[in-house]
Amino acid sequence: MSRRPLVGLLYNPTVPIVLDAIGERVDFIEVVPDRLWHDFGVNARHRFRRSLSAVEELRRYAQGRPLVGHGIGLSLSSETPLDERLLDEVLASHRTLRYRWYSEHLEVLLKSDRSAPETHAGIALPVVLDDDLLELVGGKVRRLGEALGTRILLENSTMLPTALDQDMSEPEFFNRLHRQTGCGMLLDLHNLHASTRNLGVSADEYLAELDPDLVVEIHLAGADRTFELPADSLSRPMLDEAWQWANTWAPRFHNLAAITYEYRESHHRRHGLGGIGRELELMRDLAAGIGESRASEMI
Repeated sequence: MSRRPLVGLLYNPTVPIVLDAIGERVDFIEVVPDRLWHDFGVNARHRFRRSLSAVEELRRYAQGRPLVGHGIGLSLSSETPLDERLLDEVLASHRTLRYRWYSEHLEVLLKSDRSAPETHAGIALPVVLDDDLLELVGGKVRRLGEALGTRILLENSTMLPTALDQDMSEPEFFNRLHRQTGCGMLLDLHNLHASTRNLGVSADEYLAELDPDLVVEIHLAGADRTFELPADSLSRPMLDEAWQWANTWAPRFHNLAAITYEYRESHHRRHGLGGIGRELELMRDLAAGIGESRASEMI
């Protein structure tokens, strides 16, 4: 692992504009593979159609930069069995793009009932943190890791007020999952900010409870000040609180390898190249400081 965490962008159709203009500030690219194909549903005979032009553009702009995968469709927390056909498509993407690691979400996207064995929820739903979920997610994480042959991370969810009565805290869940499976964590500070507003909990207490060895990647993103619901707005510069948490806690995560900035392509003009460039420079300063600290510890 590099002593300095890499700084990168979550890929969307406007990222090539950023890379053409200020690509020297971007060390790596994070890829949502689900955006590289069309999924016509589980009952379709020919379910997936790959977007070859999108893959080729991505490979062209990623030349010389490592890639990491960030999935949104496997819904590891759902009671439904792991979607093996979707997993095969993820594996094919990994063979083409060679992700350094692969992340998914601690959320429910697929639900089942008597009328439909597998239905997309439409939005990411929070989960009930208990031993049953730990066993369920642990089994799917192992299967995903075995299939891809690379490290698996899970991203923290946005917790709603209804999530107050849990058998364990989210940090405890991640700590136990890490001990049982080796699964790392993608710490999304945008989601954590929403959770603190929704639940009235302390971000510092949340972060202090985490095993500092399990955080491999951090997501940073902006949001409207009124944001409290699970949908990501990713529409503004980074919130001051999230940036303060990053500066305070990121140096304490010994295995932190990457810091990623997210924004939606629909808000590209709102951010502008200048705004995105400023965020990347702040992230690079943070990463450089961590690298210097790690180097001094080894002397």
